[in-house]
Amino acid sequence: MRTRTYALPLLLAVALGITACGGPSSSGEDFVKDGSFSVAINSDPGDLNPLTTNIVNAQIVGAYSYDTLLYVDPETVKPEPYLAESWTESPTKVTYTLRDGITCADGTPFTAETAAANLNWILDPANESPRLESVVPSDATITAEGNTLTVSTTQPRPFMLYDLGSQQMVCDAGLADPSSLSAGSNGTGLFQIDDVVAGDSITLTRRDGYEWGPKATTSTTEGVPKTVTIKIVPSPSTAANLLRSGGLNAAVVSGKDEERLGELKSLSSPTISGMIIYNHNAEMPTADTGVRRALTQAVDLDTLTDILTEGKGERAKSLLGEEPSLCSYDSIDGTLPTYDPKAAASALAGVKGAEITLIYDNSTASRSAAAEYVATQWEDAGVKVTLDGGDENYVLANTFAAEDPTKWTASLGLILQSGTPAIFPQYLSGPVPPDGTNFAGIENEAYVEAATAAADLAGEEACNTWRDAEAALFDAADLVPVSMTPFKMYFNGAESIIRPVGGYLPGAAIRVLS
Repeated sequence: MRTRTYALPLLLAVALGITACGGPSSSGEDFVKDGSFSVAINSDPGDLNPLTTNIVNAQIVGAYSYDTLLYVDPETVKPEPYLAESWTESPTKVTYTLRDGITCADGTPFTAETAAANLNWILDPANESPRLESVVPSDATITAEGNTLTVSTTQPRPFMLYDLGSQQMVCDAGLADPSSLSAGSNGTGLFQIDDVVAGDSITLTRRDGYEWGPKATTSTTEGVPKTVTIKIVPSPSTAANLLRSGGLNAAVVSGKDEERLGELKSLSSPTISGMIIYNHNAEMPTADTGVRRALTQAVDLDTLTDILTEGKGERAKSLLGEEPSLCSYDSIDGTLPTYDPKAAASALAGVKGAEITLIYDNSTASRSAAAEYVATQWEDAGVKVTLDGGDENYVLANTFAAEDPTKWTASLGLILQSGTPAIFPQYLSGPVPPDGTNFAGIENEAYVEAATAAADLAGEEACNTWRDAEAALFDAADLVPVSMTPFKMYFNGAESIIRPVGGYLPGAAIRVLS
């Protein structure tokens, strides 16, 4: 079983996506010169342009071709150099001083001016980038002078250094022709895309002249592969089989299939693996807070966690599912209604003709079993439930990207998570599609008030206020983070000098072993 956020290609670009210099060091084994490396993702990433996607699998692919301004050490949760060698920050201003000599895969220079052009492209509303607000503040002023990129805002922006620092950077030719990036690449990364076979694989080749990777990685570093193949492998059992046979060098696998991989080395990356999201559209019964709380009360979330994680996970404590996170808190304890099926049935008794369409991810037996359990609990509480399952892309298309917002009532499989709470407000408040990204139509004044206040704060005070904002969501049962799973990336014939987070592994981290 692999119940992953990135298993559902979705929504949020993880602000701490490129982590970590503090990961594992070389095993001491012999490295292969000009070897090949094969890694699995479990669904087609779609459009690969890092300026126009918040889909996690697309950004996992992008980590091989595009670098970012900085990365975050998971042990210290502090920024470390990448394209930028130094930086400054204040509540309304950040600067990044770029390294000298950065070049693109096409041989052209990458400068602070190019970095500014990336952020200004996102900032332009005409481009309709989902990275606007989630990464680049809408009130930003972005300039470049010499090697220094400067971003200023009119209002304090928490975690701006990290958010902007996580953006995968495109080179000038890609900015001039963004469509060329949909099934290709043009960045400063160690690899460039050669071939994309939709639904099957993406092939990349190492470039020359790369000299700025983590831990002094260059194009000539021993063990760096010559070619990378990213295979689309929806089945965790198939991924496990390919790992054992050598058909894959790396893949994230969890659940029963892990039992067959005990002899392989692995790196753990705990993340949210289960979440219920309710549709707040006025035509839905779940527009009513009492209905949402009753439906939540009808489900034993401990039991649901055991089903989703096959007994290997634990209850989620917040929306901050990635490690490392810029804040650490429990925003769920004492907010969600406790399990009480009788009280739930009583509360739902007055909801005449309530019908729930539950969109769910049926890509694994455990996810299907989890959806069936939830449906049974809700039906026992007196509502009619229609189960509508499909793969990750199906869930996304029928919830987050649904043309008709009344075709779904709740989802189990769509997961929102990040390492920074500041990324969530645009998805959990404000305009609904097509004018905004509040796909569930959530209207929670307490959340907006606390999130707005948190934006003016820093440090522990900011984190405490973000905790209060999330607690307001859970008190109203707007959405319900359910479970965390200690997902592991397994390796065979290769290793990583950087610990992967959420399946996200910078290409410069790979070392192929003999």
